Amino acid sequence: MLTLFHDYTSPASAVAVARVERLVGDGLPVQIVGTEVVGLATSLPITVDLLAELAVVATQADAEGIVLRRPRLVPPTAGAHLVEDVARQHGRDTAWRRRCYRAYWDQGADISDHTLLRDLAADVDLPPAEVDRAVTDRVALLSIRQRFAAHRREGVGGVPTISFDRTLIPGLLSEDDLRALVALGPATA
Repeated sequence: MLTLFHDYTSPASAVAVARVERLVGDGLPVQIVGTEVVGLATSLPITVDLLAELAVVATQADAEGIVLRRPRLVPPTAGAHLVEDVARQHGRDTAWRRRCYRAYWDQGADISDHTLLRDLAADVDLPPAEVDRAVTDRVALLSIRQRFAAHRREGVGGVPTISFDRTLIPGLLSEDDLRALVALGPATA
């Protein structure tokens, strides 16, 4: 199975997720997993690296119909990933990711704000009580941070990253390359 690791504050992830979601829609053996690479509970200023990444992926994002505006800050995304878990349980994870990426990159929203996350979740018909529990539960927050740490221990040091057949690959591949990779299937031992 091909696994794409993504984070909402990565412009390259926005493009990679759009491509991999088409494979999901075609029923191919792929999954999309959220991970917060920075792992800080505070917003950070925009970096030169992020601006460079925006410039590099701008044409690809445009071709995917993704609007990437310069954000004001880079917020922590653990709450957004917790809501993604709720969305996955209800078969709404694709809708959630699209809504959350659009809120951050197109609308300049602070996706670390719990009230905003609840509103965005309502936009994609997620149960409000479950979303409230997810974004306010300290144990869930600790659990997801431990999951992010496990991703880092497994070698996911940036996003987007693809894990395929126990190999990590930079995640910004063309859709044709993604399909070719999935077609290889797992190696036989």
